[in-house]
Amino acid sequence: MNRLLLVAALLSSCTRLTPQVTTVDGARVELVTAGPDTPAVVFEAGLGSDWSVWDEAAAQVARSARVFAYSRPGYGQSGPATTPRDPLHIVEELRALLTAQGLAPPYVLVGHSFGGTYMELFAKAHPNEVRAVVLVEPRHRDSTRECEAEGLAGCTMSASFVKTLPRVQQEELTGFALASEQLRSAGDFGGVPVRVLTATSHGESEAWERLWRSTHSALAAEATDGEQRILEGSHNLEVERAGDIARLVVELISEPDR
Repeated sequence: MNRLLLVAALLSSCTRLTPQVTTVDGARVELVTAGPDTPAVVFEAGLGSDWSVWDEAAAQVARSARVFAYSRPGYGQSGPATTPRDPLHIVEELRALLTAQGLAPPYVLVGHSFGGTYMELFAKAHPNEVRAVVLVEPRHRDSTRECEAEGLAGCTMSASFVKTLPRVQQEELTGFALASEQLRSAGDFGGVPVRVLTATSHGESEAWERLWRSTHSALAAEATDGEQRILEGSHNLEVERAGDIARLVVELISEPDR
C-alpha cells in the first residue's frame, strides 16, 4: 500500500467528525459542520482528496469555532461533477454551498495544495467575505511554468500517469491551467491576513525544493499581513501537522480585529 492510500485508510478508521450527505440545488453533497456559531472556518482539500483529510484539524478547531468541510463534486459521497473544474467555478460553487448551509461571511479559509489555490482565488475575488486565509502547501499558480523554465525534473505528472486518474481529477488538472489568469483578474488579498505553510521535504531535488519554498514566500509577500511558516514534514501537512494547523486557525480567530 502506498503512503497516500495508507493515510486514507488510517483516516477512514478514525473519523472524528460525522459527515452527512445532503442535496443542494439537485446535487448530492457530502459535508461536515460542527462547532459553535462563531465565524465559519472553511476547509478545502487538494487534488484527489475528499473532506476526510481535514478530519483531525477540523475536529480540533470545532472546539472553538464553527467548521465546514466538504467533498467536491466527484469525490467521496458527493455526486459527479457536471460543471467545469477550473478554480473559478469551484470557488463560486463553494460560495453557493456555504450560503445554502446558512453560513455567513466573513470566513476563515483553509486549503491544501490545489485547494490552497482555490482558497487563494476565493480570498482575492471576495476579500470582503474573508477574515483570514491559511494556505497549506498550496500549488502556486506559476509553479509549473517556473519549474520548467529552470529545467527541473518533477514539474508535472506524466501524461501516462494522468490517464490513470479518475475523470474529475483529470478535469481539475486541466482546469488548473486557468488559475494564473483567474487569479490575476481577481486582484489581491487586500488586508486579509494570509499564512502560507511550507513543508520541508517533497522527495525532489534541492533546486526543486528551493523553488517551491520561494514561490510560497512570494505568495505570502502578496499580502500586507502575510507570513510563510516552514513546517517539518511532507506535502501532506494537512494530515501530518493537523494540530499545528488547528492551533494556527484558532490563533487567527482569537487575534484582535479579526
